[in-house]
Amino acid sequence: MRYFELCTPHYDMRRVWTGSYQADARWMLPGVECPTCGETWSGIALAYPSVDLSRHPLREEFETPRLEPFARYARLLEQVKPWLPPGAQVEPGTTFGPLVGTAEGSFGPLVLRDPWKLLVREDALDAMRTAGLRGLVPVRAELAASSASVPALHELELAVRGRLHPHGPPPCGTCGRVEAAMPEEFRLEGPSLPTDLDVFRLTDAVTLIVATARFVEVARSLGPLDVLFRELPVSSEG
Repeated sequence: MRYFELCTPHYDMRRVWTGSYQADARWMLPGVECPTCGETWSGIALAYPSVDLSRHPLREEFETPRLEPFARYARLLEQVKPWLPPGAQVEPGTTFGPLVGTAEGSFGPLVLRDPWKLLVREDALDAMRTAGLRGLVPVRAELAASSASVPALHELELAVRGRLHPHGPPPCGTCGRVEAAMPEEFRLEGPSLPTDLDVFRLTDAVTLIVATARFVEVARSLGPLDVLFRELPVSSEG
């Protein structure tokens, strides 16, 4: 099977669509000060928009971006785990709930303002479902539109599956941080890739969105896109 990375165009490339949005998720885990690796950090990619913490007894603890000592972060993580989808991967900064904010302009079928966050126009989502794409978990973004012409947009909640090959350095055993930059050239570890998903993240490169050739074929059939697809080599080794 062929796999592709979803990429944003270079900043000086001409865009087809004018749409833009300013929005944040309702809740998030705090960043962390790790006593083991000594790093102070917060991730930017992992998001579970389907997770509704409005009835969580500690919901206010997840409303304000901030840094916490690791012990405090670990307690909050344990409190939120029962609310997460099975097998969810989390890290400091992981967000929950739909995007809330504003939107203006015209939007294409796929919206990839940030390389790690994929939004889909509602009619495009219907077409993807009709085509039978697997692993679609859409959550409608709560965006106040500047005009009636702004379409409904849905953030795709992406499962975290599959790995790079060769593997990078191991993560910190306490906070999970990986001390390595994304290599310019890399391969996917074939045996680790899911066979039941057409779009997903990687466990060891969560900012990377990976899609199957079937997903790319359907996406390209939806009309002009401001999203690029770069084919990724796949290793047969585990």
